Amino acid sequence: MRALIGVVVAILLATTIGASAETVTDITWNGGGVIGVHFASGDDATNDFWTGGAYIKGEYQAADQGNNPDIVDTTSVKTIADVENGFIEYRYTRTDSHTSMHGDIGQESYTYILTDDTANFRWQSWSNWGSYRTLNDEYTWAGIPSHNQIHATGNHLIHHYLDNGNNEGAEIVIDVDGTTDLTIKWEEADGNGFSFGEENKQRLSSIDTTGAGYFTMNAYADSMINTNFGIHTDGYLSIYAEFASGFHFGNFALEGN
Repeated sequence: MRALIGVVVAILLATTIGASAETVTDITWNGGGVIGVHFASGDDATNDFWTGGAYIKGEYQAADQGNNPDIVDTTSVKTIADVENGFIEYRYTRTDSHTSMHGDIGQESYTYILTDDTANFRWQSWSNWGSYRTLNDEYTWAGIPSHNQIHATGNHLIHHYLDNGNNEGAEIVIDVDGTTDLTIKWEEADGNGFSFGEENKQRLSSIDTTGAGYFTMNAYADSMINTNFGIHTDGYLSIYAEFASGFHFGNFALEGN
């Protein structure tokens, strides 16, 4: 990967404390350099977002709805990011919960993209007292497509994981010299389990690549892992593929607890 040079750095902090009405933060950027955002929705959720490259463009909107101050507010973060010769990194963490019903805190969705050409990231995270969810649906916010929320070209690396806060979850790693289209329309996790790329057994996840590289998928759960591609197991699932001229995985959705 080529190194980034001549960058301008901007670090933005946004925090809501004890909000009783909706608080919204909007940020846009267009140019070359590096931008970092830290958003804290009271003690209910946090989001850290970074991107940098020869050219970066995007829009970021975070909202604390302030609708349940006695338990856990609903929080959402919506991100559109484009980069040339650079990186995108995103981490959303749910930090409060109705623990008696939905288990411990600490649910996390994370994505890292590194490319020597181009990458596009379209993502919406949401959490409340019950769970964390990834809601990548074209009807939820203009600019979030129903497919191919992550697109990359050139020599690129993509790492994405969902963790339920109790060492249960799933991750995928893609390292390709070519193109990648990755669809993850839905995720959900609470302290009791997780769904990775599916909602009510609907097929809401896929990967298509061209070129040469490798794909890795790992999943961890205390008692069971059920997939939409015919594998049912307990404890640990690992899938690895190497390819010279493209790779397709039509539905890698699974759930575990």
